[in-house]
Amino acid sequence: MSIPTPTANVDVAAQCFLNALLRETHDWQYIPATADNSIAEIHIPLPANGALRIGVRYFSPTGHHHYHFPARAIGARADRSETLDFQRMTALILTKPNVRMNLPDDVIARFTQRVYQSHAHTWQAISLRHRWHELRTHALNFAEAEQALLVGHAFHPAPKSHEPFSDAEARRYLPDFASRFPLRWFAVDKQYIAGESLQLPLRARLLRFAAQSAPGLLEHFTDRRWLIPMHPWQAQYLLAQPWCQALEQRGMLACLGEAGAAWLPTSSSRSLYCECSDDMIKFSLSVRLTNSVRTLSVKEVKRGIRLAKMAQTPTWQTLQAQHPTLRVMQEDGWVALRNLNGDIEEESLMALRVNLLHATPDTQTNVLVSLTQAAPDGGDSLLAAAVRRLSQRLNLPLAQAARCWVQAYCQRVLLPLFSAEADYGLVLLAHQQNILVEMHEDLPVGMLYRDCQGSAFTDTAHDWLAQQGEQEAENRFTENQLLRYFPYYLLVNSTLAVTAALGAAGFAQEDALIAQVRDALIQLRLRVRNTRCLDYVLDSPSWNCKGNFFCYLNDCNENTLADPATIYFDFANPFYQEADA
Repeated sequence: MSIPTPTANVDVAAQCFLNALLRETHDWQYIPATADNSIAEIHIPLPANGALRIGVRYFSPTGHHHYHFPARAIGARADRSETLDFQRMTALILTKPNVRMNLPDDVIARFTQRVYQSHAHTWQAISLRHRWHELRTHALNFAEAEQALLVGHAFHPAPKSHEPFSDAEARRYLPDFASRFPLRWFAVDKQYIAGESLQLPLRARLLRFAAQSAPGLLEHFTDRRWLIPMHPWQAQYLLAQPWCQALEQRGMLACLGEAGAAWLPTSSSRSLYCECSDDMIKFSLSVRLTNSVRTLSVKEVKRGIRLAKMAQTPTWQTLQAQHPTLRVMQEDGWVALRNLNGDIEEESLMALRVNLLHATPDTQTNVLVSLTQAAPDGGDSLLAAAVRRLSQRLNLPLAQAARCWVQAYCQRVLLPLFSAEADYGLVLLAHQQNILVEMHEDLPVGMLYRDCQGSAFTDTAHDWLAQQGEQEAENRFTENQLLRYFPYYLLVNSTLAVTAALGAAGFAQEDALIAQVRDALIQLRLRVRNTRCLDYVLDSPSWNCKGNFFCYLNDCNENTLADPATIYFDFANPFYQEADA
């Protein structure tokens, strides 16, 4: 694979790697700029008294640093240095005992290969998206923002890894390349179909889906045989499995090939969107993306059904009236194939997600992770570009426009999510990829939450759940689970990315924007029913934070860990203020 060369001393893929490393290690040092050295640096010690030095364009109090590459290796006397490319820099970091620990050589080699591939994949997509910089020139619609995520997770050593996709498969199936493709279709005997659908019977739901996406195949839809949409790559994968081949051989399943409308992969890659459909669709995808093989489980899709049922209750209507800017893209249907024994095969699972944008595909509804990602050329992020437009439209100084954006984000996104937990016991694990910011002329006016497998309930919701016969729901969070996951996703992963992106743009001091968010949460604490999560967020010296670097280095599949808490570590709380003596 040819590796495109980063330009202008900016390497966003290397930045993700380094920020993940620095967040989870403590033996590095920040060296401010001096008269003799006009640029600040990060100093990372190496064995045998050597060190790495990487220039810093922006030093973030929350770890969202921007660098000036290339890195340099210096000797013990620091009188000579060697310029390093990304591969050489990574190799030297992996010589550090506190990084490689006692891991076997083959684990280190596998990690290294994945990191190099992710770096190459990132720049390959950037190079092929020749007009990506034009995304900064205008307000984006949903589809544009979903396919604008070229950098990936800002704190991961290999955010663009995608095993076992080939280069050709990556170009066809990943959002990085602004791809679209038709679905593949199976005609399946209904006794080998499992699933649920709330608003419509499952057969009617699938019939509507086929009519909207592939009307030319409707002759194959009968009372006995139903049409099942498939992600093309996953369909090919399933057809190679013995259980699926057995269905084919018995005549219970027929592959009809690809047909119909073109669907685009959203930022998660396994969720697909088409403007023509009342449903989006989230597939099991037997591909390792970052920390996990992205297959669904039955308990996850049933969480979507549970949440959709709860949304029909008077309690939900009260919540919705209190927070009209918070909406959920319900996953009120799911489908899977059964094998000849009648067992559900989870690699065939798909969730049907209500497409709340069906009638309004061109509104400025943007996934937060695309807005906050660092720009490949070191210029404005998409969030900074939106705030700059806001500043110009309202004739405001950039600092004031940034504060206005953060205030609107707090009121329309952050506080409703915290209030839903505190007043109703509803936990929506809203990380950046699950927050869709609804904007009007670049200012947040609401949010859509998606990915209902990340929903849970606390003991505050006990009576609400009991009224629906769901008191034994498997996604009941203990207090420890609530405090570990909810602040990480909503604050560390999402909100601090907002304040850091605006700070890195030079619009306002990052610390001042963090203080603005903190003040909003302090005011919310005075109004809500249960303050335990807000107390933790505001008063605890540290929060839990997911450790993607060492999770990935240790080759963990996050989805199958017996105890996901093992990959979390203490993160200094930027809201914490010691009480006066």
